[in-house]
Amino acid sequence: MKESHENRSDLAPDSKAEKFGGNASFSRKSAAKGKDRDPREPKKPRRVTRDYLMNYATWYLERFAASRARLEKLMRGKIRLSIAEYGTDPQEAEEWMKSVLNTCENAGFINDTTYAKGRARSLLRKGKAMRVIAADLNARGIASHMIDDTITDLRQEADQAAYEDIRGTDPNLAAAAAYARRRRLGPFRRPDQRDEKRDKDLAALARQGFGYDTATRIIDGDLDHLNDLLSMIDGI
Repeated sequence: MKESHENRSDLAPDSKAEKFGGNASFSRKSAAKGKDRDPREPKKPRRVTRDYLMNYATWYLERFAASRARLEKLMRGKIRLSIAEYGTDPQEAEEWMKSVLNTCENAGFINDTTYAKGRARSLLRKGKAMRVIAADLNARGIASHMIDDTITDLRQEADQAAYEDIRGTDPNLAAAAAYARRRRLGPFRRPDQRDEKRDKDLAALARQGFGYDTATRIIDGDLDHLNDLLSMIDGI
């Protein structure tokens, strides 16, 4: 019995090594190395090259839609860190960045017109006012003339999606209805709560950028009429 127990003890280290990929010693060293690193210590930035910027742009655009200005802002951040850490030539890095941006644009990876329209449609469906949508696009670096074109196109799309009897209605009204539906305001509340919550619901729409007239038409509106308005949003 004693010999059998000793044999099992001798086998224990090898069994443990097999469990963790056959190299328990390496695992212990890696764990010890990880413990020595201070988690509060900032990660060292990467040295910027054209290839690095291209790889970063590709990685980012595979995951997120972005305008040219947004991608440029992110790459400029990488360049600033590389200049401070490695003394990267600013002029050379600027040329790399412009080259990468042009390559992405020519390949269709970034397209501000398509991005602006997609972003505007998404915001309208979420119940954002037109002026809020315009401000959002401006903050994302979309050119002012392109914002104007996007808002015009969005109004036309909303009008085409609407029922015949509400064609020509300001899509702001439909956006306010969409927000009320999402937050269950006004006609979307239980009937016994509408009067009690009216002022609160009006304030909620005002905070989203809708005017008083639009807010009162939604909060005091009829549910059937609002459902007709929502055809603008749902059809885009």
